[in-house]
Amino acid sequence: MALVAISLAAAGCQQQNSGKNGKGVKGLSRVYFDFDKSDIKSDSKKTLEDNASYLKKNKDLKVNIEGHCDERGTEEYNLALGNRRSVSTKNYIVSLGVDKKRLSTKSYGEEKPLENCHNESCWWKNRRAEFVK
Repeated sequence: MALVAISLAAAGCQQQNSGKNGKGVKGLSRVYFDFDKSDIKSDSKKTLEDNASYLKKNKDLKVNIEGHCDERGTEEYNLALGNRRSVSTKNYIVSLGVDKKRLSTKSYGEEKPLENCHNESCWWKNRRAEFVK
């Protein structure tokens, strides 16, 4: 039951980046990932379709896609996982018709959490891809 509630909360939390850190690109929304995964979730596809549409309308906008992880795993593992998340997000956006030259990627692993806690109530928020300038 708790997993269902967390899944529903995660699905409903694909909000626009105003970014807790204040650097998200207005008009683009972050997406979230399952634990230890870098594949695009079905409930994130609509968000990325909306992001691609926004990017197509704003042809001069170039963005960096940051991959993030929760605190579990080694630093090296999380940097690699964050990279896979940012690259899979970029590849999905490119598959929707956005020029890949407008998108760069970077992994922060577990270095920049949105939430600081030590359980699933916030780990899911940290497993994400952010769109920044």
